[in-house]
Amino acid sequence: MIMIKNIFCVLLLLFCLCTVVLGQVRGVDSIAPVYVGGKLPRVLFDTKSKMLIDGVLSEVSLARDYDKLILIDFWASWCGSCLKKFPLLAKIQKQFPDDLKVVLVNSVGTGDSASSLAQKVRMGAAAGAVGEIGLPFVVEDKMFLSAFPHRALPHYVWIVGGVVLGITQSDFLTEENVAVMVERGRKHMIIVNKKKARGAKD
Repeated sequence: MIMIKNIFCVLLLLFCLCTVVLGQVRGVDSIAPVYVGGKLPRVLFDTKSKMLIDGVLSEVSLARDYDKLILIDFWASWCGSCLKKFPLLAKIQKQFPDDLKVVLVNSVGTGDSASSLAQKVRMGAAAGAVGEIGLPFVVEDKMFLSAFPHRALPHYVWIVGGVVLGITQSDFLTEENVAVMVERGRKHMIIVNKKKARGAKD
């Protein structure tokens, strides 16, 4: 009788674990396109993506950056307009380390692969702008592409606290506009935190 109970408990635990995993997978796969003013599902921030950091492939999520201004930059290695903006992106990331998270995203369908991009990063300046990028970037992405489908590159998405503040092209990406968006992000989070504080008191 005790053995039967133990077997039942093990099976129940396995069922629960499978349910959680399947729920997470479905959550990622079922992300519908999100537009300006829309709210992103939390699973998008909690799910780990393949990311190249100094040429080494890792798995990283945006969970810790949820309250920052997140700037997603969809790009490809053959996109000259994308590569021209990399020095500016690196500069503004250094300028606003506590308020801004630049997320370079190379999605499926660009013709780039994790291995080819890793090789270029390791080559450094010899590989051109990609080798000198100086920022980590997501590779072989499907999740962000699902949330923000697009036809042209570069394609920029501005997010704070899960809310999409803007979707723009390269002409909007200037130091002045980044400073404005960072300030908008700070004000947005002040309002959100005040609402949370009121809710906690109630």
